[in-house]
Amino acid sequence: MKIKYIILPMILLVTLAVTMFGQNKPKVKATITKQNDISEVLGKPIYESTVDSLNTKVWIVTQQKYKEMMKTSAGKTMVKTKDKNVKMDHETKKAMVEGTHYFIFDVTNITNKKEIADTSAKVEIVSPSKKIKSVSLKPMMNHFGGGISLEEKGDYLFTVNLNIGTGYKTTQFTYNLK
Repeated sequence: MKIKYIILPMILLVTLAVTMFGQNKPKVKATITKQNDISEVLGKPIYESTVDSLNTKVWIVTQQKYKEMMKTSAGKTMVKTKDKNVKMDHETKKAMVEGTHYFIFDVTNITNKKEIADTSAKVEIVSPSKKIKSVSLKPMMNHFGGGISLEEKGDYLFTVNLNIGTGYKTTQFTYNLK
């Protein structure tokens, strides 16, 4: 009689162990992706402001630093276009590496922490010798960017015009090139 009490639980234990350890483990690796924040790649922006629920940040890096950054996985993600079906053409790539510096303009709606849809951006640059240049910024995955030429030392005046379907938002700041 005592053998029944030992054999029955042993059979149940073996059956449960075989079913539990005999299951195939799924070969799916789950990764959590978060929106790529440019600050993680570039550090502190040279200019930042918040006006009318829009947070704008600007970075200006040398083309050499920009090219080095593009070799990293974070850099490669940063230069993807907003439309995943559109590949960056030769002219766009050329515009990105023209000039002496790369200009990065990031704009976010602070109420919902999302990018603003249907926008375009242009930057007007006034050099220390008062020469005026204008560059259309290309929409990238999380920002606008473009190559700019800063050939003189001194204070530059930047005016960024953001075209938001219903109107324009303008941001102006100075940058000293040493």
